[in-house]
Amino acid sequence: MEHVSLGNNVLLVWSTAASPHDLASLANSLKKAIGDQGTISMENAERLLISGHQPSCFDVVLFGFVHPLTAVDSDEVLAELARILKPNGKMCVRQPISTSERETETAKKLTSLLKLSGFVSILEPKFIELTEADLSPMHAVLKTPQTLSCVEISAQKPNYEVGAFSALSFALTQPTIAPKTAKVWSLSAADVLDEDVDIINEDDLLEDEDLLKPDADALKLPECGPGSTKKKACKNCSCGFAEELQTGSVEKQAKTNTATSACGSCYLGDAFRCASCPYLGMPAFKPGEKNFVERSAVKS
Repeated sequence: MEHVSLGNNVLLVWSTAASPHDLASLANSLKKAIGDQGTISMENAERLLISGHQPSCFDVVLFGFVHPLTAVDSDEVLAELARILKPNGKMCVRQPISTSERETETAKKLTSLLKLSGFVSILEPKFIELTEADLSPMHAVLKTPQTLSCVEISAQKPNYEVGAFSALSFALTQPTIAPKTAKVWSLSAADVLDEDVDIINEDDLLEDEDLLKPDADALKLPECGPGSTKKKACKNCSCGFAEELQTGSVEKQAKTNTATSACGSCYLGDAFRCASCPYLGMPAFKPGEKNFVERSAVKS
């Protein structure tokens, strides 16, 4: 067998419809190739996910090497095979395909599935012609009258375990600090308690004005201005509060005198206005726009 070598631990995955004679014949051929130091384990493809194999216990996995071939149609199966393979372990998959399908497209799908399952070093697919003796049981199992062929793809598990981690290269080197620089920036408790160190008294930073108690009159609110409690300006106002109140009163009066529409269609023109409309005789205008045309001027 070209896929195994002396001393390998091999897992042979077979389908339920596999012939016991073909299974025993392949196992004997593998036994001669791996010698007495190697081991062969056989597992049903349908029971692979519940088999409970230990992680990283096989050097080679052969999937679909016993006729009739079984297809790898689940990424969970490939993930389980990657788990039980040793780092740098090898897996070979044989899968049946129909000639009505594009062989290259089927091979690409299987290659993509292997990559997504974590396998590397995926070799180019090889197409294997099947004999009539091989095709008869496969037609019975797959229940298809189409002509079948076989594709073989080999892949390898990476040289690390699933979930392994490693420190990055820049994290292994610590930055070096010059002794003089480290001495300048180091400050210990002994340096703070040293009698030679002059510490500034916080009270010396205060001026005499900072210690005076504020006058009560200075804390009172002003009698005039926006901050005062009065709503009217004083008689001889010089802070501008009187002008501010007068401006607000004018704006409020202008809003009060603004004509309102009862029907909501005054802006469309006289054809849509009622007899008592305040905009009667004025030109049409946009909604929300103020009409500054005097009514007397329009009538004249």
